[in-house]
Amino acid sequence: MEILEQTRIRLHQRLLRKGLPTHQVKRSTVFFENAKSVGVLFDATSLEERNTVLQFVDKMKQQDKQVKLLGFFNEKLKTSGFSFQYFNKKQLDWALRPKSEEVDSFIKQPFDLLINISKKSILPLDYIAALSKARFRVGPFTENTFCYDLMVDIDEQKGLTTFLNQVLHYLGKMQPGQQSAVV
Repeated sequence: MEILEQTRIRLHQRLLRKGLPTHQVKRSTVFFENAKSVGVLFDATSLEERNTVLQFVDKMKQQDKQVKLLGFFNEKLKTSGFSFQYFNKKQLDWALRPKSEEVDSFIKQPFDLLINISKKSILPLDYIAALSKARFRVGPFTENTFCYDLMVDIDEQKGLTTFLNQVLHYLGKMQPGQQSAVV
């Protein structure tokens, strides 16, 4: 990784940590079955992964959950007209923070549950999750433990379906009233 990119990442993390104290949200454990509103963050760059996420979202909607999606394209878009809100690499500032109306609106939503459906940590998605007003946040393993209340670590070679199965498994095992572990 080049020095400039490392500098941008360090600045991103410093600014995020600096902004966290102003985003105090009461966190609590949420059963997947009891969640009425679900925010879904995902890497929309790959068509295959995008289709997996959309199928998962359709299943949640069949369970009468209100679902709002926000996809991230790690490239310039050649087309538009997707069935979900999104932002792309061009909408990141120098410190790799997403800057768009869609992102601001998503962060302000008080979801019962926020799920970042990614097999690995992606800085702009972690940023949104960390600042989200969601009661409970689930995502991939990251060194920034303040981003999620539950992190799932799977081998990147395994698909998103494996990741989603693990997320649903652990959310099903949680008991109401349990608090997030402080690491």
